Amino acid sequence: MSELSYLLQQSTNKLMDLIKNSAPGTLHLPNDFSLARDLGISRTTVRTAITHLCNKGILKREGNIKLILRSPDQSDYFDISNEPSTKEEQFEKYFLSLISSGKLLPGDRFSELDLAKKSNCITITVREFLIKFSHTGLIKKTPRAQWQMVEFDVAFAEELISFRKILEMASIRALLERPAEDLVWGELTQLLKEHKTLLADIDSRFNDFPALDAQLHRLIQSASGNRFINQFFNIVTFICHYHYQWDKTDEKERNAIAVTEHIDLINNLLSRDIAGSVMSLEKHLNTAQRTLMRSAHGLTD
Repeated sequence: MSELSYLLQQSTNKLMDLIKNSAPGTLHLPNDFSLARDLGISRTTVRTAITHLCNKGILKREGNIKLILRSPDQSDYFDISNEPSTKEEQFEKYFLSLISSGKLLPGDRFSELDLAKKSNCITITVREFLIKFSHTGLIKKTPRAQWQMVEFDVAFAEELISFRKILEMASIRALLERPAEDLVWGELTQLLKEHKTLLADIDSRFNDFPALDAQLHRLIQSASGNRFINQFFNIVTFICHYHYQWDKTDEKERNAIAVTEHIDLINNLLSRDIAGSVMSLEKHLNTAQRTLMRSAHGLTD
């Protein structure tokens, strides 16, 4: 294992790709600011990666100039295929767990520095994630590197649910067009078994439902094969799911209802029943809408 972190290994690989793909006759790399912008990393990470490549004899630094001595070969690259989660993924999991556990509630304020310390991540990682996550509308930037959890109103919630229905209906129709030998049917069969096992022990395992919920809906939306649907769907489902996670009232009962609706939906999907699948999905999404509107801090449908 190299002493370089996953982020640095990944960034160094990207930098070598840039060198390898440079136009013939290129003698040096752009400045650190340009490299950081092009690679989507900090200048500190750029400088560390450059130092590593200088030690490998790929680059030579002369003042602010980074001369290209040779093109990297495959042996120069880091094998990151089996590396553990990146710091970005680590912080994402940590931040989402704060929301789902109720440790961050609407109106709460938090700082980048405090989150960095508690998650064992650097502030740059925290800031970049929060900026990206702010597009969900769940957090907003305040002065002095502070952030705040925000609520959404009735109009926002209604628009969100409507958009979610459009995305999932499109995905479920694409799923039903998959051939019989497609792996998706085996995955659905396994999910059906897991749902039935959970329902049989719902009193003690109702907290396990969110993970199954995520698996099923992710499987459905992935059938679309549309990168834009996938991107927006992830944001929509996160907001829907975690907003009603903030309210733990009657969580067991509503999870039991959702499991039952999932089972009905999966059975219709496995039977290739188009009308039944659409009706099951619509019923489930309508239930999710009522749950969201009721649980999201006093909203009513």
